[in-house]
Amino acid sequence: MRRCSMATSPPWTRAEVPELSQRSMALGDAAESRIARSAAVTEHWSIRLRDFLSTYLPLLLMLALAALTWWLVRITPVPSATRPAEPLSQAPDYILGEVELVRYRGDGSLLARVRAREVRHYPVGDRVDLEGAWLLADHPEGAVLAQAEQAVLTNDGQRVRLQGDVRFSREASASQAAFNARTSVLELDLQAGRAWTLEPVQWRQGDLWVQAAGFEYEQSGSRLELKGPLKAQMAARTASQNRAPPQSGR
Repeated sequence: MRRCSMATSPPWTRAEVPELSQRSMALGDAAESRIARSAAVTEHWSIRLRDFLSTYLPLLLMLALAALTWWLVRITPVPSATRPAEPLSQAPDYILGEVELVRYRGDGSLLARVRAREVRHYPVGDRVDLEGAWLLADHPEGAVLAQAEQAVLTNDGQRVRLQGDVRFSREASASQAAFNARTSVLELDLQAGRAWTLEPVQWRQGDLWVQAAGFEYEQSGSRLELKGPLKAQMAARTASQNRAPPQSGR
């Protein structure tokens, strides 16, 4: 009768099982420890980075803006040196022939009418020169007429200075006789209705002839002031002028 023997594991095999389990547990603990340390290190640097950004981010932004400004200044083209303004030309910028200018008051009534053989405008002082000037200054109490070889319009056409052989006159009205005057310079303020000169003047009104050193005339009220010294002459009236007109009887 044959014997059957059963193979049995050697004793060391049974003793090794707990040793492997312990090693696995040790390795697991070491891995967890390394993972924990890595997580701790990561969290530590994350906190430091967050603290760094919260502290220095405004400064970094300011530095970036300063650098951008410096760069923009560097690439911006530098303008050429400012050229001084050229002086206005003394020559007229336009010349017109046979011109008539009309100016009205605020209510639409006629203030003045100016005619000229030639008009030259100068940019310096915005001056307008007239050659062969003729001017009519209208007024409810009587219009005056002025003529001269030359005239200058200033102050937006409100003032007129006539030069040369100046003639100044007014037609007769119901209450005032006509007059005419001759001088070398005459100033007119169209808005105020005034005319004056400081140059010698010859004034004639009716039978009266006066030579004066100047005069001032206002259209309002027809006020006239002759500047002395004065030299006056009165024309003699003829017998027919002195004779009273016959009266018709019944």
